[in-house]
Amino acid sequence: MSNACEHLEEPDWENIDGTVLIAGDAADAVLIARIASRLPWDVQGVILLEAAARIQFRHIDVPDGVSVRWLVRGDGPRVHARGERLANAVHAWCVEWTCSEPPAQWTVWLGPHTPPHVARMARSLLGVAN
Repeated sequence: MSNACEHLEEPDWENIDGTVLIAGDAADAVLIARIASRLPWDVQGVILLEAAARIQFRHIDVPDGVSVRWLVRGDGPRVHARGERLANAVHAWCVEWTCSEPPAQWTVWLGPHTPPHVARMARSLLGVAN
């Protein structure tokens, strides 16, 4: 049984239940900041954003139980392909939360600039029909 919360329209962020994963590209940062400002004070989760360079980072206010992780494609000796670091982080989160005991209630939201292969992978891992 899936505990996913599939939203065909914009989720009711003020009343969201369970744990949240909000992910996207740096181009989604303004939209994600707007969503974060609507989250309940007691929500738990993570926001993952992939950027080409650190200059794209921006501060996002979040509730205490939510962390923000920026993933840089050009950080270190290797330049990662667009979506590669985000895909790895989303994959790790999905595996952790879909295998939790007892089963957790979670909501996953991917920004409109998220590479399509990341969205397909997440939907597959979460057992959500395409």
